[in-house]
Amino acid sequence: MARHSSYLYEIQGLRAVAALMVAVYHIWIQKVSGGVDVFFVVAAFFIVGSLTRGGPPTLGGLFDYYAKTLRRVVPSAAVVIVTTVALSLWLMPDSMWRNQIKHALASTLFLENWALAFTATDYLQQGSPPSPFQQLWALAVQVQFYCLFPLLLWVAGRVGRDQHGYRRRVIVALVLIGLLSLGYSVYMTARNQPWAYFDSGARAWEFAIGGLLAFAVTRMTLSRLAAKLLGWVSLAVLLTFALFLEVSSSFPGVVALIPVLAACGIIVAARNQCDIWLLNNRGVVWFGDLSFAFYLWHWPLLSCYRYATGGFDVGLLPGLAIIGGAALLAGLTTWGFENPVRRSAWLSRHRFATYAACAALLALPMAALGGWYHDYQGRRASAEAALDRFLHHARPAEAAVYPPTLIASMDLPPSSRDGCHQSATDAELVECSYGDPDADKTVVLAGGSHAQQWLAALQRVAARERFRLVTLTKGGCMLSLDADADYMAYPSCHAWNERVIARIRQIQPDYVFTNSTRGQGSAEYVPEGYLAAWNALAEGGVRVLALRDNPWFGFDVPECVDLHEEAADACAKPRDALLSRRSPTADYHLDNVYFADISDLFCDERLCRPLQGKVLLYRDDHHITNTFSQLAAPRIAHTLAQAEAAFAMADAGHWIAGASQGSQPAEPKEGS
Repeated sequence: MARHSSYLYEIQGLRAVAALMVAVYHIWIQKVSGGVDVFFVVAAFFIVGSLTRGGPPTLGGLFDYYAKTLRRVVPSAAVVIVTTVALSLWLMPDSMWRNQIKHALASTLFLENWALAFTATDYLQQGSPPSPFQQLWALAVQVQFYCLFPLLLWVAGRVGRDQHGYRRRVIVALVLIGLLSLGYSVYMTARNQPWAYFDSGARAWEFAIGGLLAFAVTRMTLSRLAAKLLGWVSLAVLLTFALFLEVSSSFPGVVALIPVLAACGIIVAARNQCDIWLLNNRGVVWFGDLSFAFYLWHWPLLSCYRYATGGFDVGLLPGLAIIGGAALLAGLTTWGFENPVRRSAWLSRHRFATYAACAALLALPMAALGGWYHDYQGRRASAEAALDRFLHHARPAEAAVYPPTLIASMDLPPSSRDGCHQSATDAELVECSYGDPDADKTVVLAGGSHAQQWLAALQRVAARERFRLVTLTKGGCMLSLDADADYMAYPSCHAWNERVIARIRQIQPDYVFTNSTRGQGSAEYVPEGYLAAWNALAEGGVRVLALRDNPWFGFDVPECVDLHEEAADACAKPRDALLSRRSPTADYHLDNVYFADISDLFCDERLCRPLQGKVLLYRDDHHITNTFSQLAAPRIAHTLAQAEAAFAMADAGHWIAGASQGSQPAEPKEGS
């Protein structure tokens, strides 16, 4: 085999191995594989290598390259997106339609990485099921750099005319991009890893290394033995590193150097005639030709299998069937759609015809999305009208559950709609008032989304009993003064809490309504940071009504209810799996805190039910619906009355007894 052809064959084999790694890890291991990082390195290697081989690209050459890239990418992507839209309509419960339409649109526009970044860092969406379009984030990143890197090479060629100076300028630019991006990646991975994982800026250094390798590889001469050692060691590292290292929470920081450098080592070894038979044999090289389409197909098939079976784990035979099905569809897509477009002589001669053809291909998923969105909007309007009639006109016969599962994820507290709930990343206070602004009595609702979710109930009580209700809430940030706790996920949370404590002490409310517990099942506990916050409020003469947190189900409840609408208890879980038998607050006796427990709204002695009668209690896996919050207003009013009675007794010299004291494990009660 000639040196040049062997070199390209082994890179094609590397693509095949990377695609299979991604699929295997997604199906059976559920960890980061490093395969996507290989794609990034190889893509940049070919971008820079092909565009700098004959000197700086001309403007016409730049547009020709863009046209060639579109012919390579768009046909397969369009077919996969259209098919995934159809499968989603067929298999997915309509409770998931809203998010999936968003992801399908982002995928069509090659922006799915940013859609996933916002979803991953949006506290209220973190429990959302994975999108069947999720694998397209990597393609989106590649397409973004397919656009930017050729432009960078063209600009470098405009700055000067000499060939040697051009190469130097490109190398300097790539080194700077690589260093800045790697530093940013390390910083963002430590600060906000879910965002960093999908952030193009945190991935640019991987492309920069691939581009630098295109310049360096021709100057790196190794002996046959050294090349063979480098190639096989690099391949072994690439195949096994993620098995032995827990890297999912540290990507794409420094640890991503492992697959990136392993890919570079394989390319350098291949260039030096290292015969890596695992990469250059005919079968692997043939599969490498299908690797792009295979990568696009494996995830929708895996998602469809999980939706169809209702489970997450995949056995050996079903997993092999998914891989085989993805390979079959990849072959049909590559030979039936991609190759005819990519190899069209007429399109190759007419780049603007290529742009028009690719725009027409992308119009197909846009048209499918338009139909899907129109259907969704019609169903949404009907669901919202039915919910309004249920809440205000007592006509419950129109829908199976309320809120209807289609709009359950949007059934948010009022403060999420009127801008009165601080985002997870900002530390400034957002303060709003509800109820009677001139009332003598003031209650402050403070904490994270698990405190905020009771706003609708408190609003109803405030309107009836004519008191002032002040909200100080922030996404993903509980009322706590423990900056190091694992639930204080954002650096801004501690600063926000210090400001909240100071503001509450300034307001001097009758009491603060917040949460008292954290965790699930046997791990349910009262965080030390909560105690510190309550003590800080006590020093300011402020009392606290601390409510035991609701059960966390660990799965998307509206989706479960949608899938099991005929079985009322299909989504119920044993009480002991979600709540401690004895409330954790039973061990605490604080002069300024009344502990309330209304977990009997969610659970009986045996089961916790997220659907009770026709009322859907949850909008995701652990937040209650605004509908349920409104319907729970009488119980919240009773809880407030008990707390106020206990505070009055304390003023008369008696210790405050909360709901935890005197409760029987199987039948939680309020009050003592």
